[in-house]
Amino acid sequence: MKKILIILFSLVFVLAGCAPTNQNPNEQSKILNVYSARHYDLDKTIIANFEAETGIKVNVISANGNELLERMIRESAQPQADLFLTVGAETLYTALNEDLFDVVDVSKDKDVLDSQYYGERWVAYTKRARVIVYNKEKYPDGVGITSYDDLVDEKWANQILVRSSTNSYNIALLASFILSNGSVQARAWAEGVVKNFARTPTGNDRAQAAAVIAGLGDLGIMNTYYLGIMINSADQAEREVAEKIGVVIPENVHVNISYAAILKNATNKANAQKFIDYLLSVENQELFMNGNGEFPVRSDVELTDLLASWGPISPAPIDYEKLGREYAAALMMFDAVKWE
Repeated sequence: MKKILIILFSLVFVLAGCAPTNQNPNEQSKILNVYSARHYDLDKTIIANFEAETGIKVNVISANGNELLERMIRESAQPQADLFLTVGAETLYTALNEDLFDVVDVSKDKDVLDSQYYGERWVAYTKRARVIVYNKEKYPDGVGITSYDDLVDEKWANQILVRSSTNSYNIALLASFILSNGSVQARAWAEGVVKNFARTPTGNDRAQAAAVIAGLGDLGIMNTYYLGIMINSADQAEREVAEKIGVVIPENVHVNISYAAILKNATNKANAQKFIDYLLSVENQELFMNGNGEFPVRSDVELTDLLASWGPISPAPIDYEKLGREYAAALMMFDAVKWE
């Protein structure tokens, strides 16, 4: 089965229009091959704009981050892609240990990037905050919560709605607690949240918001990205839910990132760097906000009214290069505390 999957991946890559090895240098200089774990229409728009502005043809292979990581490890001597784009930092720890990435130049943007959002061989280009939501009609004065720790208070017994333990956002959140606070404190938090579950975890982030408004629980845990989608949704029911949702951005809020990295031994490194510069431009940082509800990584980009309405954001100081190291421990901890 594994061999069949490898063959299928290879065929898809060729059919996607990737440059053959015998292509002449002039044509090759106008190509960028991308492995992407992002699957958004906005990304397609940004790629199309980049192609129109630069004349560089962008070929994209999409899969989840772990699948692409495995492929990059197999191809490390002769990578078939030049650039890796992904949602979440779970792959970063392994990729750096496998020495898959080359140096990324962020020198011209360094003054407007927080140091935790880039390293020598990677750079974040969007952010999403994992927040707590509630029904504004039920709690017009707010819920009195300021931190994730408040979720374990017995006053919220049978009131917390959240996705399953297999969700990457939840794994990243617990992994960040293990990394920052140690296993004992992280487990105590997870156990406390489980005790306060309103129901067995089910559904996606948008389902948690809908359940809050339906009265199945008073508090939901979700990413701001999905709330942005709901507010701009073509579905009237989703918009109505989003309009009633109140947002608490906890102290030291956990931020999920999308990051970009240039593959070591890649053929078109210069084009990969050009595209990273393009993603970090003020124009495209604004597009990510307006189109996807994602926070910019640049400090000189003014937030949209929607993002600003959620309140001030003070991200937790996370070492994203080490976060993936704690993923296995987070999964085992979820299992131990019976977070299904």
